[in-house]
Amino acid sequence: METIRILLVDDDEDDFVLTRDLVSRIPQSENYELLWCSNYEAAINAMLKGMHDVYLVDYRLGKQTGIDLLREAIKSNVSEPIIILTGKGDSHVDEEALRNGAADYLVKDRIDPMTLERSIRYSRMHARSLRELRESENKFRIMFERSLDPMLISDYSGRIYDINKAGTDFFGLSYTELLKRNARDFYRNSADRVTFIQEIEEKGAVNDLEVELVNSAGISRYCSLSAFLQISQHGNSELYHILIHDMTFRKQQEQQSMSTEKLAVYERIAKSLATEIRNPLSNVNLAVDELALELSGQEQAGEYLEIIRENCERIHQLTNEFISCTQPGSMHWDLFNVGEAVTGLIRQIEEVTELNNIRCVTEIDPSPVLLKGDEEKITQALQHLINNAIESMAGYSKTLRVTSGLTPHYYQIRISDTGCGISPENSVKIFEPFFSTKKKGSGLGLTNAQNVVAAHGGKITFDSKPGLGTTFHVFLPLNL
Repeated sequence: METIRILLVDDDEDDFVLTRDLVSRIPQSENYELLWCSNYEAAINAMLKGMHDVYLVDYRLGKQTGIDLLREAIKSNVSEPIIILTGKGDSHVDEEALRNGAADYLVKDRIDPMTLERSIRYSRMHARSLRELRESENKFRIMFERSLDPMLISDYSGRIYDINKAGTDFFGLSYTELLKRNARDFYRNSADRVTFIQEIEEKGAVNDLEVELVNSAGISRYCSLSAFLQISQHGNSELYHILIHDMTFRKQQEQQSMSTEKLAVYERIAKSLATEIRNPLSNVNLAVDELALELSGQEQAGEYLEIIRENCERIHQLTNEFISCTQPGSMHWDLFNVGEAVTGLIRQIEEVTELNNIRCVTEIDPSPVLLKGDEEKITQALQHLINNAIESMAGYSKTLRVTSGLTPHYYQIRISDTGCGISPENSVKIFEPFFSTKKKGSGLGLTNAQNVVAAHGGKITFDSKPGLGTTFHVFLPLNL
């Protein structure tokens, strides 16, 4: 068995002699070693060095008291148990000792070997439990603070008690600001919050619940929530420990993959339709030409024939546009300065923005970035996005913002508007051919833009809030 080193802190040597006698009469006393210290300074020095397993501290130490020493030790993170020795009738001292962190207190006149042994044994067990709890809390705190995923602690009402650095970055608010907010406010759909509460209250945990959360800028993020319920010892409080896994990028990748698959289907349909439509159109046009000769001189017939010609031409144009949106065509690959290309496009739209009273804000990265690709087609793709942004602001506040800059793997171009936004039901359709919310739109502009960017190994994503606007993000890979 290990030797338990005890330090008695008492300015009276007679008390040391008496205590030594008590220790000698403890069962298995050979396992105890008692040492003596007579003053405050020597005691705190020994405590800070961790030289003993238990400290017996007399309340009266000259100018200082045992409580003063106790406070200093606790403040200095001394983890070994401290037992305060008090005089008979000093109940207020006993209470103060326990309130300030003493492991126990003993009344000098009532100490016997069994009482002393029990106090030492229980105090050491209690100190060991506290150390283990503190180590566990420290481990949790380290995991909490260093987690790359947002983590927060809240209760049933939504009050936030704590959040880590990843969480403040995720929601775009400071720690202090977040503690003033309610967790319920960050759910895009209130039904998701209800589902979360039901699961954690019924099962005590939530595993991979998919929800849509909104940050301080109103941007939605697709997330997976995992959480567990912590109930206090007396059952008077419940806390939710919540881990947020941001799945937005994965969702976007899945949508990109689906869009690529759809484009492949559209390409096959386009090739088939090209043959099926163009041959009959050629026959119709030939017949119209023959009829024009037969009915020459008949003014009304000529008007009808012209209508037929115009609509045949329109069908021919739509067929060509459909084919071109599924096949970007031959690319002229060359090095070009992407920042200059964006700046040139902005200069081209100045007249349009002025005519429509649109405030145009630009922030283009001035550093020269060379990309390999078809500058003309990339510019056309960006033009489609800008045109959509301009048209979406009819009847709304009008601010067009175009910014660009480098990310670790991409050159990113952001095109933001303050227009009507995109409804959730339309957000999954906007890149589909012929889908348009505009009365005269062909619904091929965004399809073509996505196809061109994809052909360059890039991607297009967007954030939108109905009634507040949309931001398209174009990512072009840094291939040099």
